[in-house]
Amino acid sequence: MRRVAWFGLLSCMVLVVVVLAVPQVRFLFFGLPEKRLEGSPISEGKTGPAPVAEVSRNEVHQALRDAGLSEQPLLGDISIAGHLARLDEGAVTSAQLMEYADGLRVLALRTGDAGRQIPSAFWDVDTDQLRADGWDAYGVVEALASAEGEPYLAALGAAYTRFHAFKLADLSGADTDDTALDTALDLFEPANDLIDAVPPEHMLETSEFIGGKEQAALYLWQQLVVGSSRRNPLTHIKLFNHGFTTRFHVGTIWQYDTGIAQDNSTIWGVSGFAPVFVGPPENNNQIEHMSISMTVQGILREPLLLLEAFEEIEALVGSSSAGEAAADDALNAAIQQAFLPGFEDDLPSAVDALRGQLRAR
Repeated sequence: MRRVAWFGLLSCMVLVVVVLAVPQVRFLFFGLPEKRLEGSPISEGKTGPAPVAEVSRNEVHQALRDAGLSEQPLLGDISIAGHLARLDEGAVTSAQLMEYADGLRVLALRTGDAGRQIPSAFWDVDTDQLRADGWDAYGVVEALASAEGEPYLAALGAAYTRFHAFKLADLSGADTDDTALDTALDLFEPANDLIDAVPPEHMLETSEFIGGKEQAALYLWQQLVVGSSRRNPLTHIKLFNHGFTTRFHVGTIWQYDTGIAQDNSTIWGVSGFAPVFVGPPENNNQIEHMSISMTVQGILREPLLLLEAFEEIEALVGSSSAGEAAADDALNAAIQQAFLPGFEDDLPSAVDALRGQLRAR
């Protein structure tokens, strides 16, 4: 009887979510101010230096190889073969591909300055979301290789350098104090630096739902960590949406660095969390859960009771166990207690407070 009453209460609460949920919070961070999202590839009608002279197909091939692209696709990237096929079809010119290769080399050098170079194949991808937002791989590389794109590139490079160090230590099997929890929370530093560095007029989009620098840093941090979203459980509308930058996170870069496709849970693991926030071994997505919970509580202001209702519904329908739901509830509550009260006044202190609350003793 108690479960029936609970289910009725939860159904009512979910209905409230349907009515009150804020969909499509978007906030995109780089790009020239005159090149906002217009529904057409940014590489069309571009302004800037005069294009380089047409060169031979072999020269294009060598330039793309020198820029770090693979001969054939590794993980859905266009690859040298794909670009040459476009060249043969007349979809691009040799001059455009030479400029693209130059841009890729700039990105490699700049991210290498942060410590760990982001592989060129990571940028060499045209996704459905990218096309829907009016971009292509050529446009992304052009924007990031510009002066306006440099702060975003620096942030992503610094984030991946920190993450890569964690993964090397984690995979070495050596005794180390570095953990997934510490690494994820450390990525607030490059996120915060980027918000300081990028003037509002150089952002592709802002959002009326993000109020202030700290919320913007939180939203960008979530993108750098996992880039995932949260959907309304009934309408399936995204409550927040990183647009085409959803794949610009350290886990995606790691896949291109290793050549192995993996999901966020496998890539991150749960090291550093106290057992109460993990529960059973199969509950291995706590980094992603933490990032989503912090975003929906800190920006969308979803109440803790509503998050508990979601966990109860998932347990009732069998998509998670009671142990997983309990661990997720504990994590949600810790975020409310340790992070939310002070993050908009003192973000670094709030992050440290959450770290202390969640870490294994």
